[in-house]
Amino acid sequence: MKTLLLSLVIFISLSCSNTDDDNSSTTDIETPITPTLIGKSSISNPSTPLQNILITNQLQWDSLLLSMNEVNNVSSSFTETNINFSNYDIVAVFRNPISNSGSSVDITNIVENQTQRLVTVQYLTNGFNSNIAQPFHIVKIPKSSKPLIFQ
Repeated sequence: MKTLLLSLVIFISLSCSNTDDDNSSTTDIETPITPTLIGKSSISNPSTPLQNILITNQLQWDSLLLSMNEVNNVSSSFTETNINFSNYDIVAVFRNPISNSGSSVDITNIVENQTQRLVTVQYLTNGFNSNIAQPFHIVKIPKSSKPLIFQ
C-alpha cells in the first residue's frame, strides 16, 4: 500500500512539473496575423494627427473618416468603409505631415502571442519635394480582446 501511494505521489509530481514546462514554452510562440488592406496613401493638406491607433467600434471609425475626409474625400479610394466591428478591428498608422510625396508609413508585420498583438511599423523616405503630405496605412484584422502594441 505504501509503495502504491508513493508511486502515485511521484507520478503526480512529475506530471505537474511537465505541465509548467509546457506552458512556459508556449507563451513565446508568435502567430502571424494576415491583415486586409483598407487604404494606403497620403493625405494632402492633412488634418489628421500623427498616431498609431486601434479602432474597435463604428463611432471611432466614423470619427477617423470624418477627420481624414475634411479636405479631400480620401476614403473614396479605400477597399471598404463598412466594417463589421463584431468580427474585425482596424489598425491605422499615420506619419507626421512631411514635405515629401515619396514618403510612406508601412505596417510590415502583425503577430499575436499568448498575451498581446504586436504591430511593426516602418517609416520610409524616398526623396524630397515641396508637396506636404501625410502618409497613412490602414488595415483590418480579426477582432481580439488582447492589447495591441506598436513597435
